[in-house]
Amino acid sequence: MSPSTTEQTLLVRLVQQGFQIKSSRQRRLGAHPVFEFSLTGGQTVLVWSRPSSSDSDWSRQVFESEICLLRWLSLRSLVPAPRLLHVLQSDTGNPWGAFVTEGMTGEPIKDVYSSLSSWAKEELVRSYADFALKMFDLDVPQTIGSISPRSSLDELVVIPKSGNTSHTRASVVFSTLQKYLEYLTILKRRRVFTLDTEEQDRFRAQASISQLIAHLRRRLLQLDERCLRHVVLAHDGLGDMNFMVDSTGKITGVLDWWMHSTLPAIIAADYPPWLRYDGINDPRFAAPSKSWLETPEESMRLRVIYQEAVKVNNLYYTALMQGTQLREAVGWVFDIEDDSCCARMKQWTLSAFGPPITSLSALDDSRCIIA
Repeated sequence: MSPSTTEQTLLVRLVQQGFQIKSSRQRRLGAHPVFEFSLTGGQTVLVWSRPSSSDSDWSRQVFESEICLLRWLSLRSLVPAPRLLHVLQSDTGNPWGAFVTEGMTGEPIKDVYSSLSSWAKEELVRSYADFALKMFDLDVPQTIGSISPRSSLDELVVIPKSGNTSHTRASVVFSTLQKYLEYLTILKRRRVFTLDTEEQDRFRAQASISQLIAHLRRRLLQLDERCLRHVVLAHDGLGDMNFMVDSTGKITGVLDWWMHSTLPAIIAADYPPWLRYDGINDPRFAAPSKSWLETPEESMRLRVIYQEAVKVNNLYYTALMQGTQLREAVGWVFDIEDDSCCARMKQWTLSAFGPPITSLSALDDSRCIIA
């Protein structure tokens, strides 16, 4: 099969930049269209094209933000992000632009997990703990949002949260967790009102959202203040296809950094995504299409290993243990899988928090009106 037009265009651009190409192939890694080029010296490079989107302004912002963050991570951290080598500006042959990184070993976790030994799975958990703690220790601005494309290597700048889709983009930078939760409430309510459902179902969904937020307000009063206030860099899209893993269980790369934000520690600290059986991942409440890489019993055992591995950082460990219900609730806000009436979310709320709150003051949503 002859190379695609995009692949041919990228090959020409790379040669113009001094790369000596031997062969190429397209790969499916994370959310980007990716091409792997083998060089005559034996090395490989990956070329990541900007994904197309109906909202070109949003797409351009998240793509440029990813490039800026990768450049900063490459020089300022040991986080296993792709090491940025070059940026290919958009032109007539490639109107969306692209960037070049060093090649990576390993394969997506979804493709190799079933072949890992029990020992390698434990090593994978420890490797994830190492990644999570490296992220947690990065010095970032103490506001909630996304990294600006105009940040420098010496100073990161935070802009309103870009979101993983254009309709979840925020309009302001948030100074507190409480303000961020108000924004999440608006997102969930707005989504309910835009779905093609009966009016009665919409109002049932609104009542379920009000209950969830009321429970969260009470829960916040019980959490460690340090975990609520301290802001860290977080990857917002970790899943089955954007972890690169080798046969020993070592994480060799983390992809899709356009999905990122600066978040309070209480939300950012979490278990490895393939071991989660809570919130939207709880089999009792999960969407019918949900699948898991690991069994519930083995996931529980490996989560204990993870807890032990992160105890070296007291603040992370505290946030991990105290923030479970808050993180699960945030997961429901972004859940878009077959829950138009918030029925699954309602059942989870009852299971997690108990009977509904009836106090009118607790259910006051005057700060969370549809904008």
